[in-house]
Formats: sequence, C-alpha cells, structure tokens
Amino acid sequence: MKNLTTKKLTYVGLFTALAFLSNYLQIPLVTPLGNTRFHLGNVFCLLAGIILGPLYGGLAGGLGAALFDIFDPVYFTSAPSTFINKFIMAAIAGYIFHKKSEENSKLRIAIAAAFGQLAYILLYLSKTYIENYFILGLTREATMVEIVQKAGVSLTNGVISIIFATILAIPLLKAVKFE
Repeated sequence: MKNLTTKKLTYVGLFTALAFLSNYLQIPLVTPLGNTRFHLGNVFCLLAGIILGPLYGGLAGGLGAALFDIFDPVYFTSAPSTFINKFIMAAIAGYIFHKKSEENSKLRIAIAAAFGQLAYILLYLSKTYIENYFILGLTREATMVEIVQKAGVSLTNGVISIIFATILAIPLLKAVKFE
C-alpha cells in the first residue's frame, strides 16, 4: 500500500465508477443458447487490471461490479460473489500484463484480457453449478443444461469484452503514467 499515490487512488475511484455505470448501458443479445445482455462492465474490470495492476485494478473492478449488484434488487444477493469474481478477473489481467517485460504489445494486452475473462467465466459457471446442484437441489442434467447455455452466452460476451478492452487499453496505457 505504500505505493498508493493520490493519482492512483483517483484512478481506482474512476474505474470503480466506470465499472459500476457501464453495467447500466446494456445491449440485449439473442443467441441460439439463450438471451443475454452485453454491457461494458467486464471491459472496465479488465481495463482496471491492465491499467492499475492486479491489486488496485482488482479492487476497482470488484467494487464497481458489486455496487451495481447492491443497487439492483435482481442481483442484490450476488454482490459478494460478484466482488470476488470481478476482483479475480481484473487481478489476473493485471498480473499477466504487469509481469516483468520490456514490451507492452497489443498481443500482451489481449492475452491478459483473455486470461482475466476466462477466469471470470470459469468462476461464474462454477457458482452456477454450486447454486443449482447443491443449493437448489436440481438434477445434474438440469444443472448441466443451464451451464452449457450460460457458457455459450458468457463466451460470446467474453470475446466482445476482450476485443473492446484491448482496443481501449492501447491509448489508455499511453495516456496514464504512474511513475
């Protein structure tokens, strides 16, 4: 925490607000596996990790997404798991991007975003499995049907988030300097 500057704290607040607000700007998507919505929440969680690093990016992404859940009665009970999942997503993206290397290439940004997004999808599907099978008592078959449906939709959202995060990270990394 000793390298937390006022500038970095300001960016944590900014990315928290962006992750929160971007969930309200939704585009409904109809897929063969079910209906979903695309929002830029995952994009800003990934960007938070890439720009701010694993710890501060994880906090910004996790807090922003959890605040959205807290203020929406549909998702209220999901806020703690959302915080953990989005924190991990941003932290993994930030960790991979900030590993010691001389080069900040577009490919490196895309790889960091892809691993962060993949981690989130696996956590989200695991949560669905635990809820449906162990808590709700659904059969394994019924649980797996929902997981397959959610996996297809999540992968679609994930690919879109990776593309947007990679495109937006390129100019942001040039503009935001902490040293």
